[in-house]
Formats: sequence, structure tokens, C-alpha cells
Amino acid sequence: MRPVWLVDFDGVVNALSSSGGRMDWDDRLSGSIDHPLGRTTRGGAMIRLPLLWSPTVVRVLGDAVAAGVDVRWLSTWREHTRQLPTVIDGLPVLPWLDESVLDDTVAAALDPEGRMASGAWKFACAKAYVPDEAPLLWTDDAAYLVGGMSAAWRWRRAAETRVIAPRPASGLGPRDVAKIREWIAAVA
Repeated sequence: MRPVWLVDFDGVVNALSSSGGRMDWDDRLSGSIDHPLGRTTRGGAMIRLPLLWSPTVVRVLGDAVAAGVDVRWLSTWREHTRQLPTVIDGLPVLPWLDESVLDDTVAAALDPEGRMASGAWKFACAKAYVPDEAPLLWTDDAAYLVGGMSAAWRWRRAAETRVIAPRPASGLGPRDVAKIREWIAAVA
């Protein structure tokens, strides 16, 4: 069964530090991107969102794809993740998960406002998409929330389910990447 890695963007790949913060990487890079929904300031200027990432983190995503792992975004960025490789050099183009993987009844029960926040919709999408026999890695800075909702599901799954919750200000760090590389080696 093909292993699956579900990846959040903000707080995982994109460090959420306004000043560059305490990132664990010496190779960090920064950039910005137009607001994916086209939002503008009151003066009409396009809002630019800051991005801060490590090429080392980007490389591990590419390495996972090359090893045959099904790597997918599970992020509030949703389809807007397709814009990210234009700014973040080397970032693979990854498919994303959204409510389209859900049964209509399950999708209708989700809170429309909550669909743009981490939480129930992510868990519902993960549960619907990832077969119980597939090894799963889930990296999300809100994994405390996701983990709490999914504890019973995680323990019932036939395959290992590993959750890594980085500090949002720095995103995935060296220890996290080492754990990810170990997981890839074990399952791919």
C-alpha cells in the first residue's frame, strides 16, 4: 500500500515568523506572494503574504515524492498551493485534499466557517482519503487539535500513523526532517 504524507503549509513549510524568527535553518529564504484570494488594502494595493522557508524542508518533500510517497497538501491554502512553486524554488507541485474526497453527507455536516480553519474538515478528509492499510505521516502545526480528534482513528488503523507538529514560528526543524527521512526510509 502506497504511503501517504499529508502536509500543511503555514507553520510547517512556511515559518510563521514576521521577523525571520528563531528558525532552525541556516539556509532559510524569504519571499512573498499575492494574496491567493486577490485581497487588497483599502487603497486598492494587492496584499502580499510573506513566506519564509528552508530549502532543506523543500528538498525532503521532493525526496518523498521521488521515493513513491503520495505527498498531498492538507492546508487551508487548498488549490492555491499550486501558486507556491512559483515562489519557492524546488517545491514540487503537489495535489491537495479538500471536501471533494468526502461523502456528501459528511461534507454537508461540516461547518462552512470551520472549513478555512484547521480542525474537523482536515480530519474528515484524511480519514476519507487515506486507506487504513497505508502508512501515514501527517505534518501540521495544529496537530494537537487534529491529534485530539483523531486519536481513536489513529489507534484503530492497521498501518502506522505518525503526526509531527512543528512550532508554527519556525516550521519543520532539523529533528522533524530527520524523523521524516526515517519514516520515508521505513515505508518507501
